[in-house]
Amino acid sequence: MVVLTIFVIIFCLLVPNIIVKVQKDKSKGTLQDIDLIAKACLEYIDEQGEAPASGIQGGPLELDSVFTRILEEKLLTICPIKDRWGNPIFVYSGSAAANFNGFAEALVGGEDFVIVSYGRDGKAEGFKYDPAHPQSGWFELDSMDDFKRDYINWTGNWIRRPKPQ
Repeated sequence: MVVLTIFVIIFCLLVPNIIVKVQKDKSKGTLQDIDLIAKACLEYIDEQGEAPASGIQGGPLELDSVFTRILEEKLLTICPIKDRWGNPIFVYSGSAAANFNGFAEALVGGEDFVIVSYGRDGKAEGFKYDPAHPQSGWFELDSMDDFKRDYINWTGNWIRRPKPQ
C-alpha cells in the first residue's frame, strides 16, 4: 500500500510536467513551421516582387491551393498546412492581408502576408495588432491556457508569439 501511494504521488508530480513539455514542443514546432513558410514567402517576394498568390490566398492553407503550389514548386518540398496541434495554418497574402483582424487596408500591399496559427484550441483569440508597440503581442507560456493563444507572423516579423526563452 505504501509503495502504491508513493507511485501515485510520483505519477501526479510527473504527469503535469510531461504534458507541459509536449505542449511546448508543439509550440516550438509551430513557430518553426510558420518561420519556414515566411522565409519561403520572402524569397518569392525577392524574385517576383509580390507575395505568393497575392490577393488570392485569404484563409486556411489547403494541399493543392495556388499558394501551396507556388511554394512547393519553387522553394519548399512540402508546405505545412496544419500547425503541430493539427489545426489549419491560415495565410492572408497581398491585399487579402487587409481582411485579417486588426489590419487596415492602408497597412498592407502586394508584398505583405500574414501567417497565423490559432494555437492549441484552433480558435482566434481576437488579438489586435498595435503598430506603435510591435512586440506587445509577445506572451509568456506560464499556463496551459497560454498554448491557446494565437501565433502571428506579418511579412517575416512576429507580432504574436511566445517570448523566446
